[in-house]
Amino acid sequence: MVNGNYYELPKPAGVKTVDFTHKRCTQAVSSIRVDRHCRPSKMDGTSQQKRLFKIAMAGIYYLLDTFTNEKFRGNPTPVCILDKTLSVKTMHSLAKEFNAPVTAFVEPQSENEIYPIRYFTVTSEIPACGHATLGAAFVLLNQIEINQITFETIEKIRLQAKQNHNVTFIEYPKFNRANFDIPTTLMNALGISDSEAHFVCEELQSLFIELKNEDEVKQLSPDFKLLIKSTDKIKEVVVMSKAENQSYDFVLRSFCPWIGIDEDPVTGSVHSVLGQFWQERTKKNELKAFQASERGGQLFIKPLQNTVEIGGHTKIIIEGRLKE
Repeated sequence: MVNGNYYELPKPAGVKTVDFTHKRCTQAVSSIRVDRHCRPSKMDGTSQQKRLFKIAMAGIYYLLDTFTNEKFRGNPTPVCILDKTLSVKTMHSLAKEFNAPVTAFVEPQSENEIYPIRYFTVTSEIPACGHATLGAAFVLLNQIEINQITFETIEKIRLQAKQNHNVTFIEYPKFNRANFDIPTTLMNALGISDSEAHFVCEELQSLFIELKNEDEVKQLSPDFKLLIKSTDKIKEVVVMSKAENQSYDFVLRSFCPWIGIDEDPVTGSVHSVLGQFWQERTKKNELKAFQASERGGQLFIKPLQNTVEIGGHTKIIIEGRLKE
C-alpha cells in the first residue's frame, strides 16, 4: 500500500536524509498534497555513485502526465521504481490503488544493464504500454546522466529510450498490418457505418479504422459493453483520420474496454503500426499526431527502416515512496 506517514531514507555516505508527507494517491489528483519531494540528485557514471543512486531511488513512485507539456493533460501515468521484485498480486493491487489507465513497474537492473518493466491496468497485466514506457524512461534518464536506457518487457521485447531536446523517444519494433473482417456489431458499437481503410495488428491485438474526417473521430461515443461483446479477437480499437489542424498530420482515439480502459487518454505503442501507415499517406519521414481524447496529447513519430521512434513530453506531478 502507499505510505501516508513520514519515511526516513537510509543514510549512506553522500546521500542526505529526505522526509516528506503525502496523502493517498488516486485518480483524483487534486486531493493530493506533497510537502517535500523525495528525489535524489543526478549521478555521474562511477560505480559508487550508481550504487548510491540505486539506494536513494529504491521504492520511489512517480505520478506523471505523459505525452504532454502541460500538467493535468496527456495520460496520467504512475511509475514505480522497485528495489526488489514484487509479486504479481502486489503489483496489480498497487495498480488498482493508483487507479490510472496503466501503472509501470521498473524492476531492479540486471547485470547487463537492462531494466525489466511490467505493466498493469486495474483489471490485469498487459504485455506492452507506450505511455508507461515513456514515463519510466523519462524518470530514469533524468535521474541518471546517461544517453539512453534499455527496458525488457515480459515478452522479452527490448525497448531503447533516449532524450532529444526535452522529448523522450522510445524505439519500438515496426509491426505489420493484416486484413480483418470487422463484425457488424463492432461497427454498431462505435456508431459508424463505413471506413476509408481498416486493418489489424496481431502483435498488439489492435484494430485500426480510418474515417473520412476529424469531426467523425471526435464525435464518436461508443457503446463499450457492446464493443466487448462484439469480438474477443482484439483488445483495442483505434479510430483515426487525417488532421484538419496543420500543426498535426493525423488525429486518433483509442478504445480498450477489453482491458478495463474505456478510452485511453494518449496511446504510444500503436504508432509502431501507424508510423509506417501515415508515412505512406503523407510522404513524410517525421510525423506529429494529436490524440483527441478529453485530456488530449501530442506525439512525435519517426518511422525508421525496421523500427519506429515514438516521442513525447512528460510532466512530473507527484513523487512519493512505496511501503511494504
